[in-house]
Amino acid sequence: MRLILRQLRLKIVESVPFLLACAVFLSVISLKSPLLLFCMLFGSLVAIVIHQAGQQLNLPKRWLIICQILAAALILSLFWLDCLAFPAQAQFFGKAENFFKTTLTQGSENSGGSQAAVSLIFNVLRGIFLLYIAISLVGVINAVRKDEDWQSVARTPLLVVVAVTIADVLTSFVIGDTNKQ
Repeated sequence: MRLILRQLRLKIVESVPFLLACAVFLSVISLKSPLLLFCMLFGSLVAIVIHQAGQQLNLPKRWLIICQILAAALILSLFWLDCLAFPAQAQFFGKAENFFKTTLTQGSENSGGSQAAVSLIFNVLRGIFLLYIAISLVGVINAVRKDEDWQSVARTPLLVVVAVTIADVLTSFVIGDTNKQ
């Protein structure tokens, strides 16, 4: 009995640094990103449930591992999709919209209406741009499918995307940082 207790004590002492590292890691994750901690805990729960279900259904170990990998990939992709979904930082002409919102509302009493109008105009422009890209992408895919020269079909939409990107960069150079007022 003493031998078993001594081995158990030795195992616990050997695992203390690992457990401390795990505790620090989880505390940092929970402070920085509670969503990541939730995804990790949910992923662990899903892996355990899949393992238990696989044992009950007598699934081969290969299929069990594939199911666990697919579940982990799905949870991580949902996490990254949520983390990377910040459209305000990826908008074309975002600085121009903020500039016009602040410039057009200076000295006016009803600034809400003009801000809404400016937002509507810029959002309509972004929507038209996205529709153009989508329609052009369908044309490129059709050209590839029909074994036509898809590069000439893709050239014009690519030039439009490059031109809009350059115009957005130049607009931010002209306007400057609107947050430092």
